[in-house]
Amino acid sequence: MALYLRQLHRTYLTPIMLLLMMNSACVAQQSELKMPEGQWYIELDHKDIGLTRTTIKLKTNGNTFTAYTRKDADKDILGGWTSLLGRTFTKALKGGSLLRIEEGIFSGSKDTLHLAGILVTPMGNYNLEGYIVNEKLQATIRNKSRGQLGTIRGSRDLPRRPMEDYARLFQQIKALTQEKIYDPGVLTSKQWTHFVKQMQQVTPRLQDDLEMSFAFFYHAGKLPFSHYAFMKLPPEGDANESSYSADRYVFLEEKSAETAYLKITSFGGTAQEMDQVFDTIIRKGYKHLIVDLRSNPGGSVAAGMAFATSIVSDTLYGGVFLTQKWFRQHQQAPAVAAYRNFPHFTEANFDLIIEGIHRTEGLCLKIIPKPSVYTGTLYLLTNKYTASTCEPIVYALKKQKRAIIVGEQTAGAMLNGEIFDLDGGFKLILPTAAYYASDGYRIDGHGVVPDIATQEDALQTVLDILKRAGPVD
Repeated sequence: MALYLRQLHRTYLTPIMLLLMMNSACVAQQSELKMPEGQWYIELDHKDIGLTRTTIKLKTNGNTFTAYTRKDADKDILGGWTSLLGRTFTKALKGGSLLRIEEGIFSGSKDTLHLAGILVTPMGNYNLEGYIVNEKLQATIRNKSRGQLGTIRGSRDLPRRPMEDYARLFQQIKALTQEKIYDPGVLTSKQWTHFVKQMQQVTPRLQDDLEMSFAFFYHAGKLPFSHYAFMKLPPEGDANESSYSADRYVFLEEKSAETAYLKITSFGGTAQEMDQVFDTIIRKGYKHLIVDLRSNPGGSVAAGMAFATSIVSDTLYGGVFLTQKWFRQHQQAPAVAAYRNFPHFTEANFDLIIEGIHRTEGLCLKIIPKPSVYTGTLYLLTNKYTASTCEPIVYALKKQKRAIIVGEQTAGAMLNGEIFDLDGGFKLILPTAAYYASDGYRIDGHGVVPDIATQEDALQTVLDILKRAGPVD
């Protein structure tokens, strides 16, 4: 659901949906199956928001259907005036429902109802395809650019409402934040006080996990720190979770004999995956490498450092992580000259960096190049959703003039986040260390400004630059 309400993206019917529309009339004559109307219990498992529970009301008209979650839920979360503005300026909150299925179609085949539609949410629209068997629903959600993003499971077994004591759950969130956050001083801000007040007002009115997640992310959006999220993760060993772990995040494409294009959708992969793609890049001897970090939300330090150590020729000091131990003793960050007095972190290992954050006042990030690195011209593509692990890399390479940054200013969301357990299987992600770049610049809340700013296609911009420059001798 992200920390900000994103602009809706137009989505289109997939071929299977078009096929369903063409055949729905004749199939309906061959089958007596009907779409079960009324209330459904739904579990939405989405890569970006985790596992969330809600109920949805389904209505049919011939072989078409619509469905929606609780109406006027937006008023309970946003207040009357803000909800009115939300409905006026975005179609995502029509009727005050947080989720809707529009343009739904279905057809029967033996004991199975096949269905498809558009899932409309505050974070975007998705293609939905699935089936109902014995009043059990199973569907996938996907979009054109990212492929499959999750699943929906449903049944007619309705739970009690509210599904949790969300007011009590928020008190746990508040207490855990006060205990673990990197700098207790940020909790004296007006933004934190307002956030707590708003959540204490709305949580007694919330009916399900979806409403709790939406309320948290909306009201946390103005806090003076990033990496603060509330979610429930799928159980270990869940089929959906295992399918996500098999995802690829790195894609290499040859644009010409001299130019390669490397798309990194996330640093959620492994160091091995990154090492393998750079083995190919170095072996083929490309003169130019375009690395696309647009809409990359960050990820693990392992993959991030594997990338960085493959493109720098000299040892690079990447900045410092400061922990709660530091901020309980000091009011501000140390002088840049003192960074190297902190323990150095050089390994692409998440567990080690977390251990250091728990044990020390700070860690100095030190990037040591591999024996064989890429030395050609480097371009990095960024946009306003380029975040977290990406940003120290982008900033350091820009500052060292190792890369040319093309696109939009980055998200400004760079802190170290950790996951903590809450009751009921819920999780709280909160920042446990602040990051300052090697020159003292704080990326969180500010972002990285590109060398070549453009809101057009940044990839085409770079290709045009290379075309004008001509072949390299």
